[in-house]
Amino acid sequence: MKYTGNTISKPVVGKEAKALLKALNSGGYVANDEAVATAKRIAERIHKQQK
Repeated sequence: MKYTGNTISKPVVGKEAKALLKALNSGGYVANDEAVATAKRIAERIHKQQK
C-alpha cells in the first residue's frame, strides 16, 4: 500500500479511543483480523527463510 505525503491524521474518539486506551494501559494492542493474518504470514515467511 502506498501512502501519499499529504495524509492528514484524525483524532481517535469514541469507542475506538476507549479500546486504544484500554490496550495501552494493559500492554496489549488493537488490530483487526486482516492485520493479524498479514503479520502472521510475514513472520512465517521470515522464519522459513532463516532455516
